[in-house]
Amino acid sequence: MSGAETGYDLALPGTWWEIPVDDPSATDRAIDRIVGSAVGHRDEDAAARHELRTRFRLAATRARTAGASRLHLCREVVVGVPFPASLTVYRPPIPLAEHGGRAPLDQLEAVVEAATEPDDATLETPAGRVLRRVRVVEAEEGTPEEGLTTLRVDYWLVPPSRRVLLLSFACGLPELRDGLVELFDLVVNTVSWSAPA
Repeated sequence: MSGAETGYDLALPGTWWEIPVDDPSATDRAIDRIVGSAVGHRDEDAAARHELRTRFRLAATRARTAGASRLHLCREVVVGVPFPASLTVYRPPIPLAEHGGRAPLDQLEAVVEAATEPDDATLETPAGRVLRRVRVVEAEEGTPEEGLTTLRVDYWLVPPSRRVLLLSFACGLPELRDGLVELFDLVVNTVSWSAPA
């Protein structure tokens, strides 16, 4: 995905759907289009369409509520094998000083809570240093995902403009933690700055 409006380029492996989150009507149109292409329009598939549409709307609503700028849902990384992953993009309003002796990522790290997981790290990428935080998250009681566990891997980047970029990956296969972290690291290594972001 790329574009002058985002200020960055990023390569996602396999097939991913993008769902706009800033406009609810655009969200619904995108979801209807995606569900139609994924499931088809046969009468016997109505229940599957309803379930997928409900899941995607919930994900989009949560992303919008959390202040996301983009939401991407993975269809597959390997052809024919569904892959339950998502990428939510945020531009959190974290002010970073232009001067003051501390590197931008060091300033950011002071804002983001201290690392507590073994896979938390600072990575060197073509786009600069990146703060990676890894979490295993249990779904809250009373939510549609109650009882499910998700691996979440957040990457905090500081573009040349110092307008913080947060790439938040999530996947419902936490037992594949090491491989997922490696995959998401590879994606983040494709980030490049295409314009002042």
